[in-house]
Amino acid sequence: MSYTVLITREGDAWLADVPEVAGAHTHARSIDVLLKSIREVIVLMDDLPDDARIDFSLEFDLNDELVERAFRLGQARAELTAREALMAEQTSVIVSELVGRGFTVRDAARLLDMTPGRVSQIANA
Repeated sequence: MSYTVLITREGDAWLADVPEVAGAHTHARSIDVLLKSIREVIVLMDDLPDDARIDFSLEFDLNDELVERAFRLGQARAELTAREALMAEQTSVIVSELVGRGFTVRDAARLLDMTPGRVSQIANA
């Protein structure tokens, strides 16, 4: 199940509300604790099994521009990390295919804009 969670800040506490689930709101002093509490409140208020798979996206409703910028940067960093993992996987596959078809390590490196040493490491992994 997927939910949208609205996050606000009040004083030194983070507040979370899950509009799709009646009565599902919680609070915590740190975001990490809040994320755990969100899952717990969804399970409790939506009457789900304890081991239910729950996905939720966060939406910050803040008047603090710095927090908003930090959140957006964090999202961009997470997207970049996911893209890097995908690129690493694809690179490994392509290196194996190129070397398997008889391309030299230097030619594969040039095609992939990598150093020959790195291509060799991947090919021999």
